[in-house]
Amino acid sequence: MKKLIITLSLLFQTSAWAIDFGCVTEFPTTTFIAQTVDDYVQIQLIHHNGVKYAPVWNNLITINDISVITEHANTLADLGDYLKFSMPAKSCQVNGMLLNCFGFQPSITINGHEVSLWSVHTTEQKESSFAGNFDYVTTSLALDIDGKTHFIPMKYQSWECFNNFKKSSAAKKLMK
Repeated sequence: MKKLIITLSLLFQTSAWAIDFGCVTEFPTTTFIAQTVDDYVQIQLIHHNGVKYAPVWNNLITINDISVITEHANTLADLGDYLKFSMPAKSCQVNGMLLNCFGFQPSITINGHEVSLWSVHTTEQKESSFAGNFDYVTTSLALDIDGKTHFIPMKYQSWECFNNFKKSSAAKKLMK
């Protein structure tokens, strides 16, 4: 009976200790991984083709925004093509493809910048057009960099995201 209760609690658990989530494009460009290690959720963001191809913006853009986007992109580029952060597992929740971790973490120094992760979340979207119906998952990291908030978004097709990332075919391809 005890084993049954433990097994059922594992199946229906939505706390962070069960997180093994990742998204990777078919031909790796930017990979997002969130995995529980001990009492922390480790967040990794990998820009496989370097920072010049890293996503930096996910909103409507006007001509007025170009200078702000350029400053934002240069700051994010300074952080490099591999980012790794941790957040206490108790600060995170997961429900299917939806992930939410929230709470300022102590800052770390990356290439001369003081960087603190304060939020990680995903959203799901559905789009319909004459070309068909599409499902997407967008990941977003919110960082405090030298006292300013910066967001790092990435939009994936839903089939590029996995709730059991370690065992996914995408993870196996990355490990080669």
